[in-house]
Amino acid sequence: MYALYDKTQNNSETRYRFREVASLFGCNEGYVPWLLSKQLTAESSEPLSWHVNIQSSLEAVGQQHQTLVIDLKPNSKEPSLSLYEVLNVWGYSSSGWTPILFHLSGLFIDDDPKRFDKNDFVRSPADVDHPIFSMMYLRGTVKSGRLEGRWTPPGPSPTNSVLLWPEAFEYFWQQAKKVMDSAA
Repeated sequence: MYALYDKTQNNSETRYRFREVASLFGCNEGYVPWLLSKQLTAESSEPLSWHVNIQSSLEAVGQQHQTLVIDLKPNSKEPSLSLYEVLNVWGYSSSGWTPILFHLSGLFIDDDPKRFDKNDFVRSPADVDHPIFSMMYLRGTVKSGRLEGRWTPPGPSPTNSVLLWPEAFEYFWQQAKKVMDSAA
């Protein structure tokens, strides 16, 4: 589940208050494609690398002090509170597809949901696991300054997304670089 939260800073703590269920994907209601569309120019066309900073992009559209949060395990059989704040999204739109990289902060990672109210909570920097990365891809691209396609992920599959902490991300990046260098 994805949600829009109000986010307010008080000294070194940050308060998060649930605002509404939101959609991250989809060309009609998804926050990621909508915020990206606000940055496009008529010359923007695939192949296109792009970046959406969630906080500054939300502020630019008049949604100050708000953020997007992913509830990674909303229907888990074993109670588990796993909330991640979306900080940045990078994408590479090409050939009708867009792989994306999420930069996340772990607000709660497999915590006991009885100990916290996920609709209204406070986190200090020591409570947050940062940075975390997740990758997936979307059906959609950018052509002539416009979004094309559905901008939705493929159906449920064990290969749609993976969380990468810095060490794992660096390892995979180094391995991919070796392959790219040897192919050049």
